Amino acid sequence: MGRDVAEPIAFDTCDICGRPRTRSERQRLVWDSGFGIELILAELCRECAARPDGILELYGGPRNSALRVTEAAPASKRDAASVRAIRGMVLRGLLYVLVALAAFVVVTAVTSRG
Repeated sequence: MGRDVAEPIAFDTCDICGRPRTRSERQRLVWDSGFGIELILAELCRECAARPDGILELYGGPRNSALRVTEAAPASKRDAASVRAIRGMVLRGLLYVLVALAAFVVVTAVTSRG
C-alpha cells in the first residue's frame, strides 16, 4: 500500500528536428534582448544542443550574438505545485462568482413577480 510508483517519463519533441526528447532535457535556444529579458525560441534535444553552431548560423546568422544555446535550470516540483494551487484558487473563485450570480438571478426573478 505504501509503495512508491515511478512517474512515467513524459516526452516532448525537439523544436528544431522533431526528435523525441524527455522533459528533463532543458537545452534551449534563447534570444537575449539586452535588457535582462530572455525569450525562449526553441526547446532542443540533446543532438541539436550538441551542435549549436549550425543552428545559430541557420536561424540567427553569423553576426547575431543575441542568440545562444543554454541549459535551463530544472523546474522544481514545488513550483509546479504552487501553480496548481493558484489555478485551484482561481477556479474556486470563479465558481463562487457563478453561484452568487445564479443566486442573484433567482432572487431577482422571484421577487419581481410579486
